[in-house]
Amino acid sequence: MTPSLMNFFYSLLAGLLIVVVPATVGLIFISQKDKIQRS
Repeated sequence: MTPSLMNFFYSLLAGLLIVVVPATVGLIFISQKDKIQRS
């Protein structure tokens, strides 16, 4: 693979770690903390 292609994959991985993982953890945390009360 070319260096530019490797850098592209590394940037995708960095974007995944920076954006997707914290957003997922935050949504799971909020959904567990703020449960809907059904009667």
